[in-house]
Amino acid sequence: MGVTWTTEQQKVISLKNRNILVSAAAGSGKTAVLVERIIQRLMDKDHPMDVDRLLVVTFTEAAASEMKERIRDAIEKKLTEEPENAHLQRQATLIHHAQITTIHSFCLSVIREYFHTIDLEPGFRTAEEGERKLLMQDVMEELLEEEYAKGEKEFLDFVEAVSPGRDDKKTESLIIELYEFSRSNPEPEVWLSGCVEGYRQVKEKSWDEIPFVKEAVHYTKNCLKDMDEILSYAKEICESPEGPAKYSEALSSDLKKIRDASKKEEFSQFQQALGEFKFDKLAANRDKNVSEEKINLVKMLREQVKKELSELRDQYFYEPQEELQQDMKTAAPFAEELVRLTIAFGKRFEEKKRSGNIIDFSDMEQYALRILKKEDVAEEYREKFEEIMIDEYQDSNLIQETLLTQISRIPKGIYNVFMVGDVKQSIYRFRLSRPELFMEKYDTYSLEEGQKQRIDLHKNFRSRREVLDAVNFIFYQIMTKELGHVSYDKDAALYVGADFEKRPGFETELFLIEEGDVLDSKELEARMIARKIRELLKNQQVLDKETGTYRNVSYKDIVILLRSLKGWTETFTKILNEEGIPTFSGMKEGYFKTREISLLLDYLRVLDNEKQDLPLTAVLSSYFGKLTNEELAQIRCAYPNLPFYEAVQTFAQTGENKKLSDFLETVATFRKRVPYTAMHELLEEIVSETGYRNYILAMPGGVQRKANLDMLMEKAKAFERSGYKGLFHFLRYMDQLQKYNVDYGEANIVDEGADTVRIMSIHKSKGLEFPIVIVAGMGKKFNTQDVSKKVVIHQELGIGVDAVYLKDRMQIPSFLKKEIQMETRLENLGEELRVLYVALTRAKEKLIMTGTLKSPESKIQQFGRIKEQEELALPFGILSKAGSYLDFLIPSVIRLEERKRKGEQIPLVVDTISEEEILMDSYMEEEKEQMTKEDLESLDVNRVYDEEMNRRLTESFRYVYPYMEQQHWSRKFTVSELKRQAYETEVPEQEESEMLIQEEPDSYIPEFMKEAKEVKGAQRGTAYHRFLQLLDFSKDYTYKQLEEEKERFVREGKLTKEAADAIWKKDILAFLSSDCGKRIKEATKKGKLKKEQPFVLGVDAGRIYPQTEKKGDLEILLVQGIIDLYFEEEDGIVLLDYKTDRVKTEEELAGRYEIQLDYYQEALERSLNKKVKERLLYSFALQKTIRV
Repeated sequence: MGVTWTTEQQKVISLKNRNILVSAAAGSGKTAVLVERIIQRLMDKDHPMDVDRLLVVTFTEAAASEMKERIRDAIEKKLTEEPENAHLQRQATLIHHAQITTIHSFCLSVIREYFHTIDLEPGFRTAEEGERKLLMQDVMEELLEEEYAKGEKEFLDFVEAVSPGRDDKKTESLIIELYEFSRSNPEPEVWLSGCVEGYRQVKEKSWDEIPFVKEAVHYTKNCLKDMDEILSYAKEICESPEGPAKYSEALSSDLKKIRDASKKEEFSQFQQALGEFKFDKLAANRDKNVSEEKINLVKMLREQVKKELSELRDQYFYEPQEELQQDMKTAAPFAEELVRLTIAFGKRFEEKKRSGNIIDFSDMEQYALRILKKEDVAEEYREKFEEIMIDEYQDSNLIQETLLTQISRIPKGIYNVFMVGDVKQSIYRFRLSRPELFMEKYDTYSLEEGQKQRIDLHKNFRSRREVLDAVNFIFYQIMTKELGHVSYDKDAALYVGADFEKRPGFETELFLIEEGDVLDSKELEARMIARKIRELLKNQQVLDKETGTYRNVSYKDIVILLRSLKGWTETFTKILNEEGIPTFSGMKEGYFKTREISLLLDYLRVLDNEKQDLPLTAVLSSYFGKLTNEELAQIRCAYPNLPFYEAVQTFAQTGENKKLSDFLETVATFRKRVPYTAMHELLEEIVSETGYRNYILAMPGGVQRKANLDMLMEKAKAFERSGYKGLFHFLRYMDQLQKYNVDYGEANIVDEGADTVRIMSIHKSKGLEFPIVIVAGMGKKFNTQDVSKKVVIHQELGIGVDAVYLKDRMQIPSFLKKEIQMETRLENLGEELRVLYVALTRAKEKLIMTGTLKSPESKIQQFGRIKEQEELALPFGILSKAGSYLDFLIPSVIRLEERKRKGEQIPLVVDTISEEEILMDSYMEEEKEQMTKEDLESLDVNRVYDEEMNRRLTESFRYVYPYMEQQHWSRKFTVSELKRQAYETEVPEQEESEMLIQEEPDSYIPEFMKEAKEVKGAQRGTAYHRFLQLLDFSKDYTYKQLEEEKERFVREGKLTKEAADAIWKKDILAFLSSDCGKRIKEATKKGKLKKEQPFVLGVDAGRIYPQTEKKGDLEILLVQGIIDLYFEEEDGIVLLDYKTDRVKTEEELAGRYEIQLDYYQEALERSLNKKVKERLLYSFALQKTIRV
């Protein structure tokens, strides 16, 4: 059955010859529609297109791969229907080379093809992120060193203002941050030069004409409007029954002043009005009929206005206008110097990369744009691509927009760009995406037929009505044009497209968790979530995607979404696991802080420079050094005036602590290897030779720790591929990764498909869907770090810096910095709204939101004025003050019950839960799991309570495992074990196969004349085998020559001194001069001799366990061994095993080893497919060759 497309989807698929912007709501099937559009273009009967005439740009490699796979499958399916279709056959070939790719991959392909047009060497490579950071650091140090040498006043003043401390870290970070930001612009240097325009405008224009001052005035009016609404609501409370009427006069006065101030137009007028503003004193209220609750509420609302007014003064009106202007003029040279240094750094950095023939990720876009600005090259791409399709368009930045426009046919008046995305899901502002690009087209493209046409996909085919209606209810109120640049109206709302059976229990739920004094807020929320998960597993059902029927909820149906995993994953995982709920977090942060990695890096630091006290102490007190705190103290006390590393070296020379001496010896050994050993090899040698890998594997969580260690090895290999080498640079490399928060996260060792509750970040969840979504941590404060930085950066406004008065040792934020901080804060809030939208729209069937706060009731009261508001969207004043997701959600549910009473069907339930309730629930759950002694004693042991269970238990206890005796079988044997097993009944307590000669002592021979000290046990047997393995049988030997061979083997490390001393040369000479020895010599010369040949043989279990009753086919068991020696003669193979056992007769030795030789013979004949003609044993004790 074919897919049925909606009218809007069909338009997206079929419309051509125009620019199209598709605004696709969450779950609207935009990817499926995009793929179908491509397929339709390829298979158009009138104008079929080749797939390589399309450029399709996606956001991730995974998305590009999936899209290409879908198109390939569609082509192959069509080919089965029309196998002779030449066009389809051509597409099946072209799809492998089609440009369905990420923007960076496309840019790289442009550079590889046209590198010569920008004077780039053809063999360039892409720098790894760590290498890039090192390179930047090197360039920065060179730049600053040169600037210091010049000693220009502007530079020295700038450094003094920015980095008054002992180093230039702050200066460096400011330059790099501004440089990185600039790279998202088509012309970074032009944009940088324009960053100081705001400071120039102060000199050129009147204050009220400057754009950022106008923005400040506009914001001021919005704030005053919000204060007006709050005071009006407070006045209404005063005039209501049991209200504090005495307060009305003061509130009326406050309102008049606010409204008078709102009428002002010029900045100076606002400054004067707000500067003179004073709140009247509230009249005493002695009427006992007045509600205490209303008194407190009015006071709280008035205090809220006072706070807002104070914040507004601090924001813009903290100084007289003349001083604000002077601050801007004072700050201008610092802003200009920062821009100059950033441009200089950018040029040097590019030169450095060019000299190493490397590029980085941002270069891909910049270089590709430089190439495509050459009209002849751009024209080639315009001719090549009939249409450009951009997926996830809301995440594009300025340079990507410019680049793709350059190769479109728009410059020729032909519109051929297809864009699809959802601006409400633009959540990559930190990657410098520009949702404004989408909104500009959204506002200007027409819904009617035209060259620039917009198509809205409203229907959501993912979620239940209960999810969509709740999301719509919330976002109609909180997503506004003023804050998020998106007006959530009927065109933006979600409409039901999926067909779900109507069932109870799917209402969206919001839990406001009241913080208490017992549990940490995160732990409290985790316990609340655990309680909810238990409830879901017990009572909830979801639709099974595979069977199409409803089934009980399992853990893998549930996902917990968090704004950030940092600081939350550990707590949630711990609490949920304690509550018996399995979890999978996918990624943990803090790779460099894990014990196994931080310790190994400290060990490397000691190898690089032993004079670093902290790493040295850490390593000495760890597995590597094994020193106790007392021993460390002993070293310190022995030499209190020496640096610690010297104290360690000096103490080691005394020989009092063997552990310390061994440690320093090991370090010295590894340090010698550093100059000529690759980093990954050095790490491997350290963890192997010290036993560190086995040590961490034996620790709790050992598998995870080993995975982290393996990841470090991989990073070391990546480092080796960079332009840097050596231990020093590797440590710098790791330090740079830590400095710039390039945290790999702990290595992943868990199966993502397991039946566990998944915990993931909202960003990671984008594009995914889950039956049940719990959006947690909604009381967490938003991150405002980028607002409080030393220098703030804005795409349109430029850079905001402080005015620094060096002589007075005083600094104050410039007005532009204040305005950029405000704009950034508002843009961040808009981004948070979009992140929240992404989180809530991941749910297919059930959506749950949770968050903790101090006092839910007072928070709800604070927004009471919303009840009287007719307009659906919440006031800008409330939204702009939000500090957490709950600050968006709580005001949005204020009118919930009232609207339900009016008959609206809103599937949203709000519940407030106290810490006491959660603790009691956890306690009760534990109680349920425990049976009391009285419960057990009251059971009648003779009564059957459950017939079915009784039957199953009876069957289980009566069951006898049919292969009981085979449980004790070994599955793998050595030949020696089988020989002993067969022989031990005849010779009890006989030693292993190699029972060695114990010669009668010749008491009349003095000790100094004996060949060697007597050696007992397996040592001599092992020594004989090893010596004969090394000996060249093709040569003739004398007594002296054998001694020389022994000494050579010892020198070369092939034989130990002890083993050499255990070998009696007369035995070896007797063996070599025997008839068998002569045959071996001839075979050696012909190349027909094989020594020490290992084998593994599969044999039927019945041969080893003959007493076993045969039940079907017995399994195959493994026999392994090593054949001492065999050689080939013309008529067959001769098998030889030499023995040093002390025996008296040939028969005794032959009987002992007959089974062993049987297996050796079988192994040779089966592997070589040749017959063994002779089986020989050579007895050193009897000095005879024995045929068996």
